[in-house]
Amino acid sequence: MSKPDLPRASDLPGWMRQLRDRYLQTETGQFILHGNVHDVVMCAGRIWNMPAFLDAFFAPSDKLVVHYDPGRGIWFPDFEHGARAAVALVAGGFIAEAKIAPRGVDKTPKRMMAKALDEQLGAERQPEIALEALEALLLAADLPVAAVVHYAELVAPDGSPSTMSFFDRTAAARLHRWSLSDDILRGDNLVLMLTGALSDLARRVTRNPRVGALHVPLPGAIERARFLAHIRPGIDPDRGEQLTRITAGLQLRQIQDLVAPKTPTETVALAPAGDARAVFKGPEPLPTEKIAARKKEILEQECYGLIEVIQPEHDFSHVGGMGPIKDVLQRIAGHVKAGRTRQVPMGILCVGPMGTGKSFLAEAFARESGLAAVKLKNFRDKWVGSTEANLEKVLNVIEGLGEILVMIDEGDRSIGGGADGDSGVNSRVIARLKEFMSDPTHRGHIIFVMMTNRPDKLDTDMKRPGRFDLKIPFFSPQNSAERAAIVRAVLRRHKIEADLPDETLLPLLEGLDGYAAADLEALVLLAYDDLQSGDLPEGVEEAPEALTLPFLTRAVADFMPTRETAMIQYMELLAVHEASNRRLLPPRLHDIRVEELNDRLAKARETLMRQKAYV
Repeated sequence: MSKPDLPRASDLPGWMRQLRDRYLQTETGQFILHGNVHDVVMCAGRIWNMPAFLDAFFAPSDKLVVHYDPGRGIWFPDFEHGARAAVALVAGGFIAEAKIAPRGVDKTPKRMMAKALDEQLGAERQPEIALEALEALLLAADLPVAAVVHYAELVAPDGSPSTMSFFDRTAAARLHRWSLSDDILRGDNLVLMLTGALSDLARRVTRNPRVGALHVPLPGAIERARFLAHIRPGIDPDRGEQLTRITAGLQLRQIQDLVAPKTPTETVALAPAGDARAVFKGPEPLPTEKIAARKKEILEQECYGLIEVIQPEHDFSHVGGMGPIKDVLQRIAGHVKAGRTRQVPMGILCVGPMGTGKSFLAEAFARESGLAAVKLKNFRDKWVGSTEANLEKVLNVIEGLGEILVMIDEGDRSIGGGADGDSGVNSRVIARLKEFMSDPTHRGHIIFVMMTNRPDKLDTDMKRPGRFDLKIPFFSPQNSAERAAIVRAVLRRHKIEADLPDETLLPLLEGLDGYAAADLEALVLLAYDDLQSGDLPEGVEEAPEALTLPFLTRAVADFMPTRETAMIQYMELLAVHEASNRRLLPPRLHDIRVEELNDRLAKARETLMRQKAYV
């Protein structure tokens, strides 16, 4: 089989094309590849692991390729490269000729020299010695070298110099010095450093303007489709498109494991005697549900539990009331499905008191829009650099997922502010998150939905249009009809049979002003528990088959709603203050003037401060 010319391959990955062009057109000779660097690469109709792909890419240039992995040592693509390295290291005085070529470098066979060099140097894992060997090769005369450092963050980790060992500090200094060396640059040399997260690598290296940092993204839709067609030849277009969508956010090697494992998962059953034809079967149907479930596990493991993949089972039919809000979100869902990206907001901020259904409605919107959904969890860590690395990992996965709804619950706590003395970590994290959220290329593909009851604790710049174009206020139901709609939605969601006609239910709910959706759900479940337990209300002698008014009436009398009325009122005023459209406000607040709103907010804040409840 002829060797493919990867530098000129029509399907060369974009990140490698960038590296090629920048190396050829500029003075940059040192690069960092970060992100999805441990995946396989599909190029020129073949699947390569990363080291083999780099070897094949550099083959046409006749560079000496040398790899260093702190967990493996030093190695070369083949004995030809090993022999060339042996000659160069002997000539440079790095290693004695007698150890490598007892007959002299001119008379010792190449295989013998390569084997001897591997015995002397191949198992060397210590960065200080391995980097010294690589430097000797980079400085060798008339020998262009491509040096690849795998797991570079373990060779030169980021951190405070006062907490690092001498060898960690000197490794970063050596890598930095290579980028400044005219001798190395003039020798047509190239240094590649591979790391999963850029923030894990020493800042002396990553912030060097003479080092190019290139992100290796998770495979996009076209890459996944080509890969699936390669590993599952003959797959029909509909199934292939479905698999392409389901596998969003996964590495190619993970897709391989899920869709086309190397070993069969089931043994072929013995055929009846004389029926050889029964042994052969057509292509097995792909277990899409199992693939989706396994994908959920993989993504959550990959992100170290920093995200939760959400698969909501409810839609707007399970959401009671909130007519204007559902209308707006239904329109956005239509834009998403039709691909009208310019009409889709960059982000949606849901504001209102607790228990008003913000998270529940956001999940229903995810199902209505057909978007995959993840919930962003706490990514802050006590270790230096870990918080930034965690965030980058999460953002890389989110970007790889493509069309995705990113939910941030209790945003005022999760990203609203950082603790004092965090050495600027919080400001850097928030700045990076803002940058990602306002990227115009994400419009219509990545939608952030943040829920909060205290928007006053969020950074003002975080809430601006371009990050959160739509800000939806949430309130407790305003009248008995809205409360009845919520009660009926709760009954449908929990599959509870009920005999509650409007003429009896509405009067009961008339006096429940201030009850949030969560309170009404608690009432229904309390009444249903009494029914199932056989705890009959006074006057009911026999348990009915369905939930009836006496059970709900007793639950209303028994239930004790929240007593934090001052805080609830303050949160409702904040919701009005943040709302982006008057049409989303209840009728009683449609025409509120800004001056009146600010005055009421100030008075509510004073009341809370007197009660020592304002934080």
